[in-house]
Amino acid sequence: MYQPLPLFNAADPAFRVLAFDHNVPTTEPLQISAWVAMSALQKGIRRGNVDLATRAAATLLKVDPGKLWRRLAGIAFEDVGLASIETVGLVMAGTAGKTVRQHFGGGEWAVASLLVKQMCQARKCRAADDLFLTIAHHHELKALRGDVTREDLRQHLTRVSERGALLGASLAALHGSGIRWNGQVAGKATDPKALFAAMRSAGIGHDIVALADQGFRRTREALPVLLPLLTLALPSGELQAQDDELPPFVIGHNGLPTYCLDMFSWEGKAALSLFLKSNATSARWLRKYIPASRRMAVLGGGLFRVEGGLVRQRIEWPAAQTLRSLADSGYHHLKLADPADLLQMIRADLLKLDEVRHDAH
Repeated sequence: MYQPLPLFNAADPAFRVLAFDHNVPTTEPLQISAWVAMSALQKGIRRGNVDLATRAAATLLKVDPGKLWRRLAGIAFEDVGLASIETVGLVMAGTAGKTVRQHFGGGEWAVASLLVKQMCQARKCRAADDLFLTIAHHHELKALRGDVTREDLRQHLTRVSERGALLGASLAALHGSGIRWNGQVAGKATDPKALFAAMRSAGIGHDIVALADQGFRRTREALPVLLPLLTLALPSGELQAQDDELPPFVIGHNGLPTYCLDMFSWEGKAALSLFLKSNATSARWLRKYIPASRRMAVLGGGLFRVEGGLVRQRIEWPAAQTLRSLADSGYHHLKLADPADLLQMIRADLLKLDEVRHDAH
């Protein structure tokens, strides 16, 4: 099996200085499930809420350390990405394994709390996740998905190495990598080593490709595969950053902001199920127009677009803005007359949803 060359030196002085300069907090774990803790960790990082993210990290380190390190690696590519490659590299070093972390001193919690603080403070870019949602789900890309699916590995690699159009090259990269996703085709040849070599042939920076390679091996998720391709659309020079418009929130019965409850935890899914039965405008619309089997996914995805996926310090650049718009309009895989109407309804119903989420445990 292909194994990439080690990217990080456990004795890296830059990380050692950061670790030893870090004021390790004393934090009590929360009395919540690991799934809610993972949500709180990621939402805290997105919104720059160091206290929330640190408490969630302490919870995961106690109940399921493996989930903590895997989630931090995933968040680095999903929410930080091209906005701070240095932070992504730091996270990849810190999540490389217990033996590596021992070299940094201070123990597991010292490294975990350091990574969380750095990720909270870093600028954010969610373009890789928006790109994945777009190419995997947008109904207007159905024909392109079909075309790329019928191609073989050689054609996939050619799309990447010859710097083909971003959406097609990204689909080709997913197929060539062999990751599991909703468009995966069983039995077709894949070659991640050749894929990352094709990226280097396309002129993508070797450091970015090496980082993505490590992220792919660490997470087995799509976003590390897509991140290097986005650099081809990234403008040169300093990019401006601004906060997303964050809606008001309430603190729930469990002591956490209600936005921590989403469709990825049992507690959040239970609250959303109750909301779907309510008289709220979006709930009534979903019951009228969306099949029962799809309502949770459409509501949960819409809630992510208007609340859960919002960040502070989002860098602004044209391709990222286009991908965000495409993901907003196509995340649900449906052809809607006006997708923005659905998101507006969900946004307007957040206070009603919070009445339900407030009492969730």
